Amino acid sequence: SLKEFINPNIQNPFEPGSSFKTITMAAALDVNAVTPETRYFDSGEVKILSATIRNYDLKSHGYQTMTEVLEKSINTGAIFAMRQTGHDKFLEYLEKFEFGNKTDIDLAGEASGNIKNLYTKREINFATASFGQGIAVTPLQLVNAYSAVANGGKLMRPYVIEKIIKPSGESVVIKPEVIGEPISPETAKTLTSMLISAIDNGSIKKARVSGYEIAGKTGTAQEAKPEGGYSDFFVHNLVGFGPARDPRWTILVKLDRPKGVETAAVSLADTFGDIARFLVNYYGIPPIEND
Repeated sequence: SLKEFINPNIQNPFEPGSSFKTITMAAALDVNAVTPETRYFDSGEVKILSATIRNYDLKSHGYQTMTEVLEKSINTGAIFAMRQTGHDKFLEYLEKFEFGNKTDIDLAGEASGNIKNLYTKREINFATASFGQGIAVTPLQLVNAYSAVANGGKLMRPYVIEKIIKPSGESVVIKPEVIGEPISPETAKTLTSMLISAIDNGSIKKARVSGYEIAGKTGTAQEAKPEGGYSDFFVHNLVGFGPARDPRWTILVKLDRPKGVETAAVSLADTFGDIARFLVNYYGIPPIEND
């Protein structure tokens, strides 16, 4: 079947869920709408017209900081950060990170993802987008956005081919290319610290690598049906980079329709940690000296 020939990394857009809160926070921090210490009161739900949006654990967490919003993955906190930023600015940052556009990677058949429902200007669409529902991204787009955070705010054009050798023997070397700077270096640094905290103090302790700082965030979202609405299936993902202060790689682990596990923290942290441990050994990266 044709399915065998699909490259899911660039051809299967999905709703990322909470791993998108990182992008929401990037926008809010960059326009100085919030700081990591900004507090808000989480009542456990946000009502918008006839809809009620709740936290995934259905709990109210009371007063929380923006760092805790990422650690505990609080949906109402993502909505708060988006509202502090404002609709126009929030959308502008999604566009700056190139969501909704192809990355122009040198592979065939790339899909562009979809943020169209934000052009309706409806509050409900902005609220759900703040925690990664109602918008679709490809795994590559999400990795590229996290890589921009890792990269001090610079968004790069991803590529696979290192060089092309022509029949004449002339070789064309492909060079890294900055395609935008969605956030400032300061924002990237602040957000990186918050993402280290999300791994260290969140529910994803198994993604930690002893002696190294890893930055990352999980996402668990319902699978959207092609005809609209949501299926009973979920998509889990965990995106992160390391070593956080001097990054060498970004990892995205994604699991479609997991059975018997509720959250990405449970299903993916082990795998993510294994890959990260392999990479620090492979690159021979020395661990942080503990004072």
